[in-house]
Amino acid sequence: MQRIYINDNWYFTKNYTDDLLNPEADLSELQKVRIPHSVCELSYSNFDEMSVQQLCGYRRSLIVEDAWRGGHLILTFEGAAHEAAVYVNGKLAMKHYGGYTAFSVDIVPFLVDGREQVITVRLDSREKLNQPPFGSVTESLTYGGIYRDVYLDVKDEYYIEDIYTATPDVRTDEKILKAQIKLNAYTEGLRLAAHLDTWTEIPLEGEDLQHWDLKTADVHFRTSCLTYTVPEAMLWDVDMPILYVLTVELLKDGQCVDTKKVRVGFREAVFDGEGFWLNGRILKLCGFSRYQSWPYVGYAMPKSPQQLDADLLKFELGANAVRTMQGPQSQYFMDRCDEIGLLVIPEIPGWQFIGDTRWKKIAVRNVREMVMQYRNHPSVILWDTRISDSDDEDALYYKTSRLARELDVYRQTGGERDFAGSHFYEDVYLYDDMSEDAASASISSENIIQDLSKTCLLSGHRSLNVQVNGGEGIDDWLCQTMRQASVWRAVESNDSFAGSLAPVMTDYPVSRKYSGSDGICSRGLMDAFRNPKMAAAFFKSQREDEPVCAAVLPMDDRLMVMTNADHILLYCDEKLIGEFYPDETVFRDLVHPPIFVEHLSEIVRTGEKPKEQKGTSNRVFLKKESEKDQELFVQQKSELAFSRRYAVTWRIEAIKDDTVVAGTSITPTPEVRLQITTDRQHMMEESSYDAATVHIEAVGESGQHLYGYETPLVLKTEGDIELIGPSVIVMKNGFAGTYVRSIGKAGSGRLMIQDGHGEAVVEFSVEV
Repeated sequence: MQRIYINDNWYFTKNYTDDLLNPEADLSELQKVRIPHSVCELSYSNFDEMSVQQLCGYRRSLIVEDAWRGGHLILTFEGAAHEAAVYVNGKLAMKHYGGYTAFSVDIVPFLVDGREQVITVRLDSREKLNQPPFGSVTESLTYGGIYRDVYLDVKDEYYIEDIYTATPDVRTDEKILKAQIKLNAYTEGLRLAAHLDTWTEIPLEGEDLQHWDLKTADVHFRTSCLTYTVPEAMLWDVDMPILYVLTVELLKDGQCVDTKKVRVGFREAVFDGEGFWLNGRILKLCGFSRYQSWPYVGYAMPKSPQQLDADLLKFELGANAVRTMQGPQSQYFMDRCDEIGLLVIPEIPGWQFIGDTRWKKIAVRNVREMVMQYRNHPSVILWDTRISDSDDEDALYYKTSRLARELDVYRQTGGERDFAGSHFYEDVYLYDDMSEDAASASISSENIIQDLSKTCLLSGHRSLNVQVNGGEGIDDWLCQTMRQASVWRAVESNDSFAGSLAPVMTDYPVSRKYSGSDGICSRGLMDAFRNPKMAAAFFKSQREDEPVCAAVLPMDDRLMVMTNADHILLYCDEKLIGEFYPDETVFRDLVHPPIFVEHLSEIVRTGEKPKEQKGTSNRVFLKKESEKDQELFVQQKSELAFSRRYAVTWRIEAIKDDTVVAGTSITPTPEVRLQITTDRQHMMEESSYDAATVHIEAVGESGQHLYGYETPLVLKTEGDIELIGPSVIVMKNGFAGTYVRSIGKAGSGRLMIQDGHGEAVVEFSVEV
């Protein structure tokens, strides 16, 4: 009863041949790698996307103790993109079709004499594969490699194969916990014992933790369905995600032969015609879509960056929900969502295209594996069982939705489509609105699904597809911010929508055949390094947990401030101009509407607050469409140039309950400095290497972000860490980023960042 991670000491080749199956094969020319691993390291942009499409090979030795041979040895790959053939001592043990779910095989039947065994993986990541998400152009890059954990579970003759838990009737004093416990085989004399304990990330001495000894049950079949009463158990919620650990022991003739643990959250999640209900209360979903990719290495990141993404969604962007794009995502990410109360909607891989009979069978299998592997996460509230943005395929989607309900009777299903009036076999209509008008999100959902007993979730909106890469200066950043605010206002004010998952969390690499640009889809609220763009500040300003005051650089003779304060005080060169309040007209339905300061050039000339003028349109931020708008845009550009000649400094104080709670400044010619932050300076290797995210930002002396700053940076490491990615990078839009990882040695390391004006140093420690 032990788990052994085997992420180290793999040999990798980009060109698989059957010679790799030979026990005597020469491995001297192969690259030694650690898992997670990507088949190649890509440049940040303008990459050769064909380089990730490979027929490659992995190989490693495995030491098997003699005592293990009498039981079972379950070899598991958490994720290998995309068609994997696993060989043990040269014999085919299994094949798996699909790059986004785990697969396992018992290797005992393939063992040879002696302790050393050889594991070989033939991995095909070419897009010509006849399986999801392939068959046509894929929107996002699909990468390749063994990019999630690999481990070996050492089991006895009889063991617990699976536990499925559910918590019906949570709104009673005595909570009910149902557990379906499946064994690998049945024999007489087996019993199940269980106990439930409060889960805590860091146990504290003297902490009052709940504990229940649950009833012991005899085993009469391979699958046992048990019901436990758990008095005084606390609810799992987005604000207080209380988790418990269910420990189940398999007893044979009174001796424990296996133990399995699963985390449990007591919660009720239901969609109906009124919206989404969590534990008996309506909750508007404010969420984002997440692509599981990073610069240079694609999918291949370990535990820490996976957890960081969940934290950024919840605590930086203020999300209460996330949709996992292009397939189920890392268990580390999902576990963190459970821990912090972030709701999750997993989806099966695929985009627009539906293939032949074989392709559809694999899509159905993807649903089965997704539900089976993720159904114990309390954060999961809905299964997306439809190929994203695909046409109706009645037989397929009837089957996928029904299968998900059979495997998980306590969760509903949904499906994303980009048109109204689709044939509807699910419970929730995930609607990708293809109109250009941000206000179209306010239309009634009954015009989309014609069924008042069902609900609609906005899963995408075409107006949000603003490419924000700096090519158009600050204009695109403003346009993205205003459109995000407009779409969210429309959804917030519309009770027929359960919420929105429309914005994309980060920029991500795409097929050049799809984008025709530099290979980066830059419509994320953060860049690929997780540096926040302007629009991220808008969502952060809708929260209450910390004061926010973010000002957008003066454009079009106006200033936009995103804050959760009551109002702001504006100073021009330290002279108080006046008080300014949120825009309660256009953005009246938002919790905290943005604040607009008009006629900056007049303020510079007069030193006074201008008289309010009706008819000012926010369309100038959204699009310069008509001639009148274009003339106004040119005029305001000229006026703004006038104000900039005066080289004024704008200072803003955010006021809440008559107290200054936050502030920011904008200076016209600031002295540039690099602000460097990292999510961790202490790395700890557990199942594999650890990685730290390093953010680099150009700021002025007052802390303002400098969007126009671009310069090359030289990166160097020394000690017990190494770079992920190139040693020379370029700041873009005032941002840059990099990653460092541990190399299997305890000690310390340093990252040096040079920008031509000096050198900054970040210190790291490493625990192994």
